[in-house]
Parts: sequence; C-alpha cells; structure tokens
Amino acid sequence: MQLTKQEFKLLVMLYAANIDGNIQPEETKLMLKKSDPDTFESVSKLFAKMNDVQVLDCIRENKTQFAATEADRLELITELVAIIEADEKRTAVEDHLVRTMKKILE
Repeated sequence: MQLTKQEFKLLVMLYAANIDGNIQPEETKLMLKKSDPDTFESVSKLFAKMNDVQVLDCIRENKTQFAATEADRLELITELVAIIEADEKRTAVEDHLVRTMKKILE
C-alpha cells in the first residue's frame, strides 16, 4: 500500500500512540498539529482496519521512500517519541517500541 509522506508519518505516530491500547487526547492533538484533519481522519480509519502485522508491513513497504536517509529516520523517531511523551506517561513498552521502530526503519 503506497502512502504519501504525511500519511506514512501519521501511520507511524498512530501505531506509537496506540502501543498501550489507547490513543490519548493529548496524542491526537499533537498528531493534528502535524497534519490536516482530512488526512488524519483517513489514516485513522485505515489504521483502525489494520492489525499490528499489517501496520508494520506497511511501514516496511514505505520506509525506503520516506525514511531513506539518517535525517529522515531521526525526524520520524523524534516525532514518534513526541507522541509517546504527549500523555506524560512513558512506559517500558513505549521504550521498546522506539528501539524496535529504529530497527525497522534501518
């Protein structure tokens, strides 16, 4: 599934926000600051239909286009960490997600 850069980033952020099973209002607010409402809504609907494996496969499929350089990966991980920290509760699972996402994006 081909995504735009904005859709790709939102998918990664939604995955990070949902890692604890619940997307917090603070996380949604931050994602909306980085996207237009229509794109956020369409990616949210897509994300809701996908399981973890499908999301990770989609990230892997699109990473060569949107996370090809070290700078791209760093920007994406920085945004991912911002989403995780938006609710001011960082867990071991979220820390593991950051490490895993770094590996996936390599």
